[in-house]
Amino acid sequence: MRSFVAAALGLGLLGVGSAVAAPAIPAAPAPPSARFDATYTAIAKGMTAGEFSFHFSQSEGGYQISAQRRLTGFVRLLAGDRQDFSYSVDGAVTNGVLQPANYQHSGGSRHRVVRATFTADDVVTAATPSMGMGHPPTTAAQRRGTVDQLTAIADLITTQGDPCSRSVRVYMDGRSRFDFVLTPNGQVNIDSSVFRGPALRCSVRFVPIAGFSDPQQAQQLTFIFARTQSGLYAPLLIEMPTNEVGLVRLEARDIRVNGAALR
Repeated sequence: MRSFVAAALGLGLLGVGSAVAAPAIPAAPAPPSARFDATYTAIAKGMTAGEFSFHFSQSEGGYQISAQRRLTGFVRLLAGDRQDFSYSVDGAVTNGVLQPANYQHSGGSRHRVVRATFTADDVVTAATPSMGMGHPPTTAAQRRGTVDQLTAIADLITTQGDPCSRSVRVYMDGRSRFDFVLTPNGQVNIDSSVFRGPALRCSVRFVPIAGFSDPQQAQQLTFIFARTQSGLYAPLLIEMPTNEVGLVRLEARDIRVNGAALR
C-alpha cells in the first residue's frame, strides 16, 4: 500500500491515551450547513514527513471540499515536490447524503491534472497527461455508487450515525477502487493541543478492489474521532502500516469546526 495514500485519505492525533470505558456521548444531528477546516502532520519513522490540509463546507443543498498535501523537512530535501498534490470536489447533499459530482486533483512528478465526473451509473475519468487505469482497471459496476476520497472523509465527519459502524466505497484519484470497512474498537481519552476528552476509536479494514498501479494487500488501520457539540465528528488520527516506511501516523495540528477551535 502506498505510504502517501494516508495523506490523501487520513487524518491525525496527538497524545492518544489508554482505552477507557467512558460514558457514551449522545450524537447531535449534523447541521444542514457546516464548515470543517483542519491541518495534519504526517509522521514516519519518528520524523515529520509531510502535511495535509482539508477544508469542507456544506450548505442546505451542496458541498465543496479542497485539500492539499506536501512533503516537508528532510523528506522534501530528498524527494522535492514529487508528492505534492492539490485536490477539490463539489457535489450535492440529498437527505443528508453527500453525492460527489466533480472531482479534480493536480500535481506529482508529471504535474498531471485528473478530473472525474460522478453520475448515478458510473464515474468518467480524464487525465492530462494521460495515465494508466491500473491492473486490472475498474469496471463500471465497481465504480457505481462510490465516492472520491475527499467525500469519504467528509462523509465520516457529517454522519448522523456511528462513524465506526459503516463501510465506505471509495474511488480514489479517478482510478483506484477500494472499500473502508469500519468497526468500533472502544474509546480513548485524548489530551492534546487540539482536543481534550473521550473519543471514538475505529478499526478500519482497507480492502483493495481494482485500479491500482502496483499490487495491494488488505491492511488494518486505526481512525480516531472526536464527537463535537456541533454534531460533526472531528477526525483526530489515522495510523496505517506501509511497505516503505512502516507505521505512518497523521496527527492533527489544528482543527476548527464552524470557525471555532475544538479546545
